[in-house]
Amino acid sequence: MKNYLFVILSVIISITGMAQEKSVDDKSESKTLEFMSQGSSLIKKEFYDLGKVKGVECQVLIITNLLSNERLGCLRLETKYQGYSSSETYVGTLDYDEIDDCLNSINFICENILTITPTVYTETEYRTRDNIEVGAYYSENKSSWTAYLYTKNYTNRSVEFFDLESLSSLAKIMQNAKVMIAEKVQ
Repeated sequence: MKNYLFVILSVIISITGMAQEKSVDDKSESKTLEFMSQGSSLIKKEFYDLGKVKGVECQVLIITNLLSNERLGCLRLETKYQGYSSSETYVGTLDYDEIDDCLNSINFICENILTITPTVYTETEYRTRDNIEVGAYYSENKSSWTAYLYTKNYTNRSVEFFDLESLSSLAKIMQNAKVMIAEKVQ
């Protein structure tokens, strides 16, 4: 009887803990995701491939509410995690009005951060409303910077690591996405 009660109590505690963790970590404030989840609307989604940088697939997503004719665009970033017995896909959304700040952050990292040599462990990061995180960290042990992008910053499984050239390629894709969204949303 004691074992039975212990198992039930353990299950309840673990379910409660997971629910609390998920609600805090997975909260998105993306305007794009909010727009897509409007009630009483007929939504059309158009996906335009922009290419892949390392393990990050990049797309422009144009969303149209066909009933009100409102349009919105975003940059959609996707990473995949391949485990031993399963795989997972993580998608991060970069709202149109966040692209400039993210692009400026990447350019700043490339031009000003990756070129210095700190004397202590150092991190830089930029986060979006939908939990995309772009940044770099300096490891004293390796004596080098590592740039990264999480499509969902609450899980290590969504990370992709970049060298300077790949990070610059991602910045070019972001610039192209901004131009494309502006053209398609008009």
